[in-house]
Amino acid sequence: MNQNNPEVIVPLAENIIKVRNWEKENLPIEQSSLALDLFMVIAYNTLKGKPLTLKQLFHSIDFSEAGIRKHLKRLLTEDWCKLEGTEHDRRLRHVVAQPKMLESLSNYVAILLEAYGPKP
Repeated sequence: MNQNNPEVIVPLAENIIKVRNWEKENLPIEQSSLALDLFMVIAYNTLKGKPLTLKQLFHSIDFSEAGIRKHLKRLLTEDWCKLEGTEHDRRLRHVVAQPKMLESLSNYVAILLEAYGPKP
């Protein structure tokens, strides 16, 4: 594939723009790498049946704890995810994706496959 060929580059660039626009309209990521990583880690681990504790979550993403807390607070407030677990020991609470987050991830996968998946 010739990366300098406009016939190759233009359709791919259009798909990138399409995906980025979809992200802006449908995901709680504010065009932030941290927010996208947080969204993906929470949804992925919930789908695997192994939601992370808060401590595990903070260690799983390579960003500042303050930044993670800021975006996590927003996700919790807007019901993208919730904290589940024991009330007497807050360290043991798990961050669990809610249906809203899981549905958005499913739609995101569909748009990515449409843009970048194999063509019939």
